[in-house]
Amino acid sequence: MYSPAPRRAIFVLHWVFSCLTILVMTARLLWRKAEKQSFVLGDHFTMGAIVCALIRLALIHVVLEWGTNNVPNSDRLHHNFTPIETYQREIGSKLKIANRFFYNSYLWLQKLVLLDLYRRLLLDLAYEKIIIRGYLIVFLVSFVAVQVITFTECRPFRLYWQVVPDPGPCAQAPIQLLTLGSLNIVTDLMLLILPIPVVALLRAPWRRKLQLYALFTLGGFIVLVTIVRLPINYLHIDSQGSRTTWASTELLTTAIVVNAPSLYGLWNKHRRDKVELHRRKEREETRRKGNGPVHPDTIGGSNEFCEVQRKSKPTARGLLPTKGIEMTDAKEKDGRHSRESWHSQRPDIESASQHSSEREILHLHY
Repeated sequence: MYSPAPRRAIFVLHWVFSCLTILVMTARLLWRKAEKQSFVLGDHFTMGAIVCALIRLALIHVVLEWGTNNVPNSDRLHHNFTPIETYQREIGSKLKIANRFFYNSYLWLQKLVLLDLYRRLLLDLAYEKIIIRGYLIVFLVSFVAVQVITFTECRPFRLYWQVVPDPGPCAQAPIQLLTLGSLNIVTDLMLLILPIPVVALLRAPWRRKLQLYALFTLGGFIVLVTIVRLPINYLHIDSQGSRTTWASTELLTTAIVVNAPSLYGLWNKHRRDKVELHRRKEREETRRKGNGPVHPDTIGGSNEFCEVQRKSKPTARGLLPTKGIEMTDAKEKDGRHSRESWHSQRPDIESASQHSSEREILHLHY
């Protein structure tokens, strides 16, 4: 039970952060289509995350409006629950439990979005399949563990929404809070270290590598939010407002961090396409004015140029500019430790599927 002013602030924060979260994810999907790229697996996970965020937005609004059975003992001693208030708090408590399912699902869907990105970066590298399968197993087990704890902490089950008499500490869900926070930190740290070998295999200027490391280690902010959130929520374990505030903060932080590489890449591709279009117009204008030699095979563009354009057109280009970067392949072949530059790999890259856009961020101009 909190005063009207802080309550209004929590409502505003909940709505603003939730809407910004949905906006970030929607921007990723709309921009992908605007660039005429097909959706990849990570985009479909993003759609699922948007659904979870929308459901949470509606559920938590009612929870904040009607309250739950998580009432401090000091308030219970001096408060008489009316039948209407008891009914509303029961409904709020039931919606609170439903919200936990969708919130947990949102977090783990975002992990899969990031894992799909890294999977495409790790293609053809040593132990790629083993690493990804290992991560998927850990994510599946951790997700099931969180959901099981979410629905088994109170026994009998009706204690989850019982208002009177006091349902006991299980209504505060301390075990669920600790389990969710711990597994969230562990899995986020796993995602944090996954792209490091990929960047390490790049032969690039140290500043470029530093940019890549900075982009891929943004996940540290999610870990930081979770670490800060755990002790604060424990100190205010009977406050739904505190939980909602920090959950909304984590919701938005996760959306920004997970979608930053894709949004950066889409913006970078749009910028490069504009530059390329401008250069092409300048070349055509120069030829029209007769300021340059015109050869039969260059009227309307050479055959070689058209062939390259046909190959590159359907590909969803990568996320990062990597001009001057070489990729070192860690695999050994025929007893040799091969190192292939970007130029030597280009034929394979040009023929890659349009769904391998994230993998190409380390190879192609974007």
